[in-house]
Amino acid sequence: MEIFWFDKSKTLHLFNFEKLNYLKSIFNMAASLFEDFQPHSKEVWKNQAIKDLKGKDFDQTLIWQAEGDLHIEPYYNHEDLSSIPVDLIQSAQKNTAMAAWHNREKIILSSEKATNQHILEAIEWGADSVIIDFEGKDITTIDFKKLLHQIKLSEIYVFFKVQNQSVQLLETLASLIPYQMKGGVQDDYLATWMSAGELSKDSTIQLAQSIRKVQNHPHFKALLVSGEVFHNAGANSVQEIAFTLSNALEYIDQLTEAGLSLEEILNKIEFSIAVGTDYFTEIAKIRAIRYLWQKVLSEGYGFEKASEFPAVISAHTSTYFDAALTPNTNMLRATTEAMSAIIGGANALVLHAYNSTFENEESFGKRIARNISTILKEESYLDKVNDPSAGSYYIEHLTFELAQKALNLLQEVASLGGSIAAFEQGFIQNTIAQNHNNRQEATTSGKRVMVGVNKFRFDEKPFVYEATETPSSTIPLLKAQRLSEVVEAL
Repeated sequence: MEIFWFDKSKTLHLFNFEKLNYLKSIFNMAASLFEDFQPHSKEVWKNQAIKDLKGKDFDQTLIWQAEGDLHIEPYYNHEDLSSIPVDLIQSAQKNTAMAAWHNREKIILSSEKATNQHILEAIEWGADSVIIDFEGKDITTIDFKKLLHQIKLSEIYVFFKVQNQSVQLLETLASLIPYQMKGGVQDDYLATWMSAGELSKDSTIQLAQSIRKVQNHPHFKALLVSGEVFHNAGANSVQEIAFTLSNALEYIDQLTEAGLSLEEILNKIEFSIAVGTDYFTEIAKIRAIRYLWQKVLSEGYGFEKASEFPAVISAHTSTYFDAALTPNTNMLRATTEAMSAIIGGANALVLHAYNSTFENEESFGKRIARNISTILKEESYLDKVNDPSAGSYYIEHLTFELAQKALNLLQEVASLGGSIAAFEQGFIQNTIAQNHNNRQEATTSGKRVMVGVNKFRFDEKPFVYEATETPSSTIPLLKAQRLSEVVEAL
């Protein structure tokens, strides 16, 4: 039987009931197929697995003991989510505009004109945000009119990475720019102290002044809390989360003593983390930071509006896992790291060039890095869904386990007197060094595989090891490492 009709535009429509009945029969057939597959509990699945193992120990055979004392099971289902706060974990992610991440490029300051050209080129070819790294240069010697020529900070997010010069920088920008700026000042003096041994007595005062100066610029940050210093020294994900948040709490305590309110601080804070090659763990790491940050603010500080201040996170691809002898493999690492960052919900993505850790940066390497982010957005459509990993039994459980392990370590740091005291006692350095040494042993023995380093190695270039000068300090400092260095030197 068929019926037909004309609509107002005199278009003929035809409806066939036989086709409708056919589609119904297909649907019913598909539904009946699943009747033969009854749902089973996790206990039933585990008992069958034990039977199939024929005497082998289930835990030793199938449960992966990962870094950070994480226990990764071979199978997860809905039962694993019944004991964890899934709603709180997911709500911590929903309060951020995660889908539209910024493609942010880091540019080292050279001359004002050359740096300006690099910025304009990056923007033309896909970047919508940049970091200008002053590398400790005196900003009073910089001609900012030349540096920022044709760059409008109301449209492009520009971040200025300086050392103990944030107030001077903001005063200079205020004299040149009459409108509201987008971007921020990046002056993480705790990270600088931990890696270079430099800590100015007036750092907190400068930071407090900077935060006050930009309160009327809603899209301009003034406080960076960097986890890269821990990651690139060899920290695992649990350690990176705990030590990064510990530094954040140190900043909050110092700044509230300087007279700032918690809301004033939270409005201007941004987290910066490094993303490694452990795909699912890195996805969960970013989600765990957001969940744990809200938990600490609400429970530790009694801050009722914690959900209104979700963690803003920029993710940098790792230099720790880069290979020097086979640099092209770093492009593959950067791609998986970028995907982890995006799926985990990073607000901004900073990809370094595949050869930037051991060669002078050149345009090809930067273009490849920039295009990875562009392809993941324009061709893979990863910008279309907020928190795409939500509901994954494995990732939700891993997020919570990471958060719990990190919270335990965070509390241990607090028991030592906080981040500064724990670092002065060597606790943070020793904890990270132990993890780095374990990784090196596993990589040297071949237990841990690094493609192009200890497996499938075909040297593209001779290895020249250049020792970096270690800053003088009365306490051990965090040094940026590369996991493959020892094997490459063999």
